[in-house]
Amino acid sequence: MSVTHDLVVTGGTVVHHDGRHRHDVAVRDGRIVAVGTDLDTTGATVVDARGLLVLPGLIDMHVHLREPGMTEKEDFASGTSAAAAGGVTTVVDMPNTFPPVATAQRYRDKLDLVRGKAYVDFGLYGMIDHDNAGEIAGMAELGAMGLKLFMGQTTGDNRCPDDAAIFRGLEAAAADLVVGVHAENDHLLRLFGERLRESGRTDPRAHLESRPAFIEVEAITSIVTMATEARTKLHIHHLSTRAGLQRIVDLRAEGHRVTVESLVSHLVLDDGAYDTHGNLVKLNPPIRPAADVEALWAGITRGDIDIIATDHAPHTAAEQAETDVWKAYGGFIGVETMLPLLLTATTRGALDVEDIVRLCAYTPAQRWSIPHKGQIAPGFDADLVLVDPTEEKPLDSASLHSRHPVTPYDGWVLTGSVVATYLRGGLVHDRGEVVGPPSGRQVVPRRGSGLRPVDAPVPALGTMLTVPTRELV
Repeated sequence: MSVTHDLVVTGGTVVHHDGRHRHDVAVRDGRIVAVGTDLDTTGATVVDARGLLVLPGLIDMHVHLREPGMTEKEDFASGTSAAAAGGVTTVVDMPNTFPPVATAQRYRDKLDLVRGKAYVDFGLYGMIDHDNAGEIAGMAELGAMGLKLFMGQTTGDNRCPDDAAIFRGLEAAAADLVVGVHAENDHLLRLFGERLRESGRTDPRAHLESRPAFIEVEAITSIVTMATEARTKLHIHHLSTRAGLQRIVDLRAEGHRVTVESLVSHLVLDDGAYDTHGNLVKLNPPIRPAADVEALWAGITRGDIDIIATDHAPHTAAEQAETDVWKAYGGFIGVETMLPLLLTATTRGALDVEDIVRLCAYTPAQRWSIPHKGQIAPGFDADLVLVDPTEEKPLDSASLHSRHPVTPYDGWVLTGSVVATYLRGGLVHDRGEVVGPPSGRQVVPRRGSGLRPVDAPVPALGTMLTVPTRELV
């Protein structure tokens, strides 16, 4: 008796993190059940993918969907609609909302609030706050994807914890949770910012000058040192400078274990964007000079950078039109444009499509222990993205799905488009239109040996937790 499939995607080129093959993909009950040639299509919905690439749904480990407390900027419905349209089938939302997600109760409240609104699957980060180490186990039990540590001021104006609070948080998280770090030094940021304000500077480049590269280097050195002592799984979000990347390389050579993320915006924009776009491209950390951009691309080529994400950070159109850099908010949308921008980068040889899968799907799933995601293989969720690698067209911001579709990439001619997106075998985006109703679910990482109590002794050096595979050290 033949096995009946729900969906079979035929004739496409299936792209993995380590190669590509002309294969069909068969789906049943939301999971991939077969990948191969001449698969049985009896009774199945058949999708003809000839001429298209078939990618695993991307995983964006760094988004701000602004719910609760800032839904005038974005919410889970609009933000995950944008993700679906961009071929991103899993997003991980950051905790600097109103109120910040720094307790188990707030985590539970946020989860209850956003359930039923998401068009793609989602994970939620908790926060390391100035006094919340005792809350971390509770957030983990509710499914926290990880913890975010803000070492520099960000949207939400959350007070940066001191070193003692940071270390207690790292200890509490060590056994099970990845701690993702915004690696800057808040005291130094305030010092340089105050000096520039006092001098009368209000232009966009003042923001760049207030955050020199050595601040990133100092913060990386500090947090990696503490995380090694606490035996914590550490990830550096949005690394932005050549000097910062070199410090990571040096620390790894000394035996420290840490993964690193680069943002699409830090890869495709340099500081010339301030002259064109003003405060629209204000970002924390800032858009850097071309030499730093070149260093990040070189880091991707060498394998020193582990993932690419967006830091999708929406604000209202009025907020992004602010001309005083000190009043302007940092960040802009990106979850819908990440894949087209990276596909365009493949046309100039900056990376391959296999690299996109590795950096934006396979490695995030591996590093954060997200089950059934990041690969096109039997047993994995049928999160599939059909891509036309040759379609060339200008980006029209009016076609984007975020609440305020303001982007510095408006009018850019991009090569490569998302034709359709499937979430667990269900069509959620089709040629520019998001298909409802929302069907996204919370994703929860696989846990290890359990969280160590906050006041438990730190293990001896010889018992340091091991991160599987070189790519994730």
